[in-house]
Amino acid sequence: MKKVSVFTLGCRVNQYESRALAEFFVKKGYALVPFGEECDVCIVNTCAVTAESERKSAQLIRRASRFAKDVRVCGCYVAARGDALPDMPFVTKAAGCVGKTSLADEVPRLTEKDFELMDIATVSGERLPTMSSARAYIKIQDGCNGRCTYCIIPALRGKVRSRPVEDIFDEAKRLVADGCKEIILTGIETAAYNYMPLPELIKQIAGIDGLSRLRLGSLDPNAINEKFIEVARTTPVLMPHFHISLQSGCDRILALMKRPYKAEEAKKRLLALKKSVPDVKLSADIICSFPTETEEELKETVSYLKSIGFLHIHAFSYSKRPNTPAAEMDGQIPEEIKKHRMRYFLDECQKMERDIHESKIGSNDRVLVEKATEGGFVGHTADFCEALIKTNAIYTEGDLVDVRIAEYADGKLICQVR
Repeated sequence: MKKVSVFTLGCRVNQYESRALAEFFVKKGYALVPFGEECDVCIVNTCAVTAESERKSAQLIRRASRFAKDVRVCGCYVAARGDALPDMPFVTKAAGCVGKTSLADEVPRLTEKDFELMDIATVSGERLPTMSSARAYIKIQDGCNGRCTYCIIPALRGKVRSRPVEDIFDEAKRLVADGCKEIILTGIETAAYNYMPLPELIKQIAGIDGLSRLRLGSLDPNAINEKFIEVARTTPVLMPHFHISLQSGCDRILALMKRPYKAEEAKKRLLALKKSVPDVKLSADIICSFPTETEEELKETVSYLKSIGFLHIHAFSYSKRPNTPAAEMDGQIPEEIKKHRMRYFLDECQKMERDIHESKIGSNDRVLVEKATEGGFVGHTADFCEALIKTNAIYTEGDLVDVRIAEYADGKLICQVR
């Protein structure tokens, strides 16, 4: 039997598309194997959101050539740096952010709005090794209409296109019928879904019989409006964790970034959500050392984050992206200063994150089992804290286990079975 391996860098949309590609190959009779194992075909689904992600993409493509007879690449790195591919003669096929299905010799299927559909969960009863059967992503839209000065993604992914509701609903039903416990609705700009308001889509998917958990991809703060908060409060299967594309807590920097909100406005929305859904947890993306940002402004962002309270901060040092306005701005921060500021920023965020995790000690929760590990099982709580269940009992991927939280150590909640 022929073998295929898929490696994914970057966002949840890429993870969705990688699973789609894997399923296409499984339908053709390939066995899916872990990245690094000898195989007939290896697909590297790349990222270009930062210079570091470009470097990693090139590194992984070259690494794939050591154990794969046929290397195929796709994604944002290809769209941004296609000029680098001639130096990689071992790459047999390439696609950017559209036409990825061609890597599996499939003809792209489009909606009436030219949204490329890559159906997953079409292999009845199949479990894909190396990929979770406990949770699955559903891509509800692609592209972004934003004009953030630091971001290359709209140029690579194009304008917003959304999937019809019935396609999303049918895919979710297939996943649940095949045993999936948790679904994540994701996109490049999830809240830009435009076939219906996002809160209405959430209610429709939440009504699927057998669905245990529903989550969302990252959200612009402006998505947290009264209707969204009401759905979050009244929809039990919608898990109380939301990832916010925040980027800064300083109005001057937000304006330079051309983000569509002010810091205090975003704060009011997030605090309103926390007030209405008391057990909700938040995480966020933050860019440090944006051009001209001062140390005082970075400290302002730290204070801002602490005034709201975040379970996790996904922090980036600003990285120049070609053909973006921020790359041409005066006041670029030297790399050594970026590193110093990032160390300070991460230290401060870790204190906040530890306090929130430790506040859960002694409480009860439910963990979705994702994998076995030494001494127990790893998964996530409803509010998306990583958890280790210490037990001698036997659980399988996708089991929901009631636990009591005993301590916080090594970045995980340590839990006992109730």
